[in-house]
Amino acid sequence: ASADFCGSPLGWDFGDSDRYLPSMMYGCIPVFFHGSKEARPLEEVLPWDDFSLRVGVEDIGRLHEILAQYDHARVVAMRTAMGTAWQRMLYTSYSRGAGAGSSRRPMSYLGEDGRRDAFDGVMEVLRQRLA
Repeated sequence: ASADFCGSPLGWDFGDSDRYLPSMMYGCIPVFFHGSKEARPLEEVLPWDDFSLRVGVEDIGRLHEILAQYDHARVVAMRTAMGTAWQRMLYTSYSRGAGAGSSRRPMSYLGEDGRRDAFDGVMEVLRQRLA
């Protein structure tokens, strides 16, 4: 990505938006614009603070100042951390093909193997909550 940071505002009716996913897949650090009570996807199992920013709506006017605080080394570190997390946002563990004799292989977008995908992340969150 030519941009270091990409906005990820709230979705329709203040709901979840998946604008962070294309940002991550293009190597652009997601910037979430919402209140502190909003949870990011799989927040219980992903270290979002390592590869994204959370900016309050009241601070959007100072966004240029906030982003200027992140030097090149920090941006590289955040992109590196993001490189291990984007696969957790995709549901790739299920197989294509449903009929008898069809080839069963994991879905893949960019060569990921499906072992640590979004389904695995949801199951990990549930295990933690039930423990």
